[in-house]
Amino acid sequence: MNSTAKRIKFGLMGVALAVMLSACKTTTTSESKVADMAGKTNPTERAQIHTERAAEYFRLGNLAIALEAAQQAVSAQSGYSPAHNMLALIYMELREDAKAQASFEQAIRLSPTDSDALNNYGWFVCQRQDPQRSLALFERALRNPLYTTPQRALYNAGVCARRAGDLANAETQLRAALQRAPEFAAALYELADIYFTQRRIPEADSTYARFSKIVREPDANALLLGARLARATGDRNAEAGYISQLRRRFPDAPQTRDATQR
Repeated sequence: MNSTAKRIKFGLMGVALAVMLSACKTTTTSESKVADMAGKTNPTERAQIHTERAAEYFRLGNLAIALEAAQQAVSAQSGYSPAHNMLALIYMELREDAKAQASFEQAIRLSPTDSDALNNYGWFVCQRQDPQRSLALFERALRNPLYTTPQRALYNAGVCARRAGDLANAETQLRAALQRAPEFAAALYELADIYFTQRRIPEADSTYARFSKIVREPDANALLLGARLARATGDRNAEAGYISQLRRRFPDAPQTRDATQR
């Protein structure tokens, strides 16, 4: 599923959830719930609860409620780093970049070894500012031996190294991500695409085959790469299959036009 489809899906899920909450609405307000919580938990526990709620609504695509919950988390305990990290992610999605940067930096000031915050800030810097400068943040995230998902920072470092024009480093980072998580589909696609760009067709083809075993409904970019690889290896049947999927699922996409232009 491409990023646009994901946003639509999550947005619809958020609307459905809002309707459900509205149907079950009582006279209890968010403020009274926080007041009730205050008598039962300490500030850090309240901040954690609000942050978890913000993360869930963020996942569902309901940014308004996610933002409110994250702000409540920061109000409950201003020194709780994950709340600032969550708030930064929401601001980033809202494209309020100055607020996102300030929140990321506050999260890292409060917890300098927080690998999740460092990884997220690195991705923000890569996307909105300078891919080369983001690499140092991913390196810092990876220094923490307790980081439970280093493959995420390695993948992001690979993508951003590629954007910075360093294909050798990009390959190194992506291969390291796959050593940690061999079925990391996004890393497999990115690596296959790099190999194809370098005309390393056998490596691209074998890496893409691994990707195809994991992803049942590839997005338009992945289908285009499949068509190009099939064309490069002389597999006309596979090429026709990829083009057929593009025409059926993404009839107006630029990838479909590219695939049909020999």
